[in-house]
Amino acid sequence: MLFATLFNFLIMNLLEFQQKFSTEQACRDWLAEKRWGDKQNPVCPHCNSKQAYTHSDGKLFSCSDCKKQFTVRIGTIFEDSRLPLFKWFIAIYLFTSLKKGISSIQLSKYIDVTQKTAWFMLHRIREVMDNSGDHDLFAGTTEIDEAYLGGSESNKHASKKRKTEKMVVIGMVNRESQTVRAINVISSEAENLLPKIYKNVADRSTIITDTLPAYRVLKKHYSHKTVKHSAGEYVKIDRHTAFKIHTNTIEGFWGELKRGVKGIYHWASRKHINKYLNEYCFRYNERKITDFERFAVWFGKCEDKRLSYAGLIN
Repeated sequence: MLFATLFNFLIMNLLEFQQKFSTEQACRDWLAEKRWGDKQNPVCPHCNSKQAYTHSDGKLFSCSDCKKQFTVRIGTIFEDSRLPLFKWFIAIYLFTSLKKGISSIQLSKYIDVTQKTAWFMLHRIREVMDNSGDHDLFAGTTEIDEAYLGGSESNKHASKKRKTEKMVVIGMVNRESQTVRAINVISSEAENLLPKIYKNVADRSTIITDTLPAYRVLKKHYSHKTVKHSAGEYVKIDRHTAFKIHTNTIEGFWGELKRGVKGIYHWASRKHINKYLNEYCFRYNERKITDFERFAVWFGKCEDKRLSYAGLIN
């Protein structure tokens, strides 16, 4: 009964979504509204002039200053794509709604494109989720932990075992903002982990980690608290302040990430791992809003985020 209810809820959402974006013009109008506030007030992507006018077909715009023509796609990830915006919109809605993501094979079946096209689409969608330009430092209390991603050795052929080292990822969850950041690093040595922490966590704030030796020097810059997992210690409570010392939040995120990568994508290369990390961070950080609101948040970031196929496979 519960499964049927959830299934019907999803179907109704998809039906409503299809009705809202039933035509290509409706998709163009939505994109124009998210970029410019109103399709009647276009901004030229070539010179940023607001002195532009709309052609009678509703698709083309012309700038009065630089005299260049443009469409609502120019300056977004859709610029060089020949696919209808409706297929893009469905892909983005599914990708941002499904907690564990969607594979390129499954997406190709849903929107009737090749697997190669779907794979490229998903990477372009992930490009918008890149938060590496976010320089706001975490303050208050931040849980930090490292994780190791890679294929299971148990199912590999003997000749392939131990040939690929697992990738090391450092993750940070801020308790106040309830947001997460995750970055691939070369190794779990202090020289690789500490710069990521210094770049993302405000000086003199509180950091909670396990007892990995690489974290020992954090006490010089932070109020550093630890839990010793090897001794069966997972939660400590300060008797005076009732402050809970644990890394359960970031470990919960790791569980979600690993189940998603293993269950949906099965494998992620070192080259693209940060894109997958951005994907799961985006959904985690926007988890408390509705699926359609999350879809809209994605569109608020899609300008100036372009990824060519040559750049992707280089």
